[in-house]
Amino acid sequence: MLSSSIVAASFCRRMIARLGTGMGYAAGWGFILCAAFITFDVLARRFLGFSSQATTELTGYCLAFGISWALAHTLTSRAHVRIDVLINFLPPKIRYPMHLLSLAALAVFIGFLAKGAWELVDESLLFNATDISVLRTPLWIPQGLWTFGIIVFLVLILLMLAEATLLVIAGRGAEAEAMLHARSYDEEAAEALEAVGALPAQGMPKETQP
Repeated sequence: MLSSSIVAASFCRRMIARLGTGMGYAAGWGFILCAAFITFDVLARRFLGFSSQATTELTGYCLAFGISWALAHTLTSRAHVRIDVLINFLPPKIRYPMHLLSLAALAVFIGFLAKGAWELVDESLLFNATDISVLRTPLWIPQGLWTFGIIVFLVLILLMLAEATLLVIAGRGAEAEAMLHARSYDEEAAEALEAVGALPAQGMPKETQP
């Protein structure tokens, strides 16, 4: 029963993680498009004599939804900032519950944030609120995109918390810790070297010397 619950929780977590990865890539491309739009607007204002007059508005929306859409992927990549000063020196019986407590605290905070974001969207829909700009953008659209990212982040946190809790109960705390703990210096260094081509990608066989 416990093993099947772990498998089910792991499957749901992986599905949301894949969604989060796609959202993270969308956020990254959104930032690239945002930079291209700003560059075009500056050059057009300087050399062509016109401006879109919507640079601040659109780039602000892009920044807001891009940040929230990248949260879930950042969590699965274990790239959120964590200050692990003492936890690494604790014995496993204390360290594993501390990881769960950390994730639970994050879930509570993001839960309040998601509730406030949803209420903001609901209020914008109720009053048919629009931005005070040339485009008169209905505010529920950018707010909805922002809220969606936060909600996906919250769902992923809850699924990871459920899976990690079940793993700890099953005596597989090391697996839960591998999923939750911050990346080590060695992992970050290996990622940087891989990015510049100094190391083969993970899962790829290394070249053998003749």
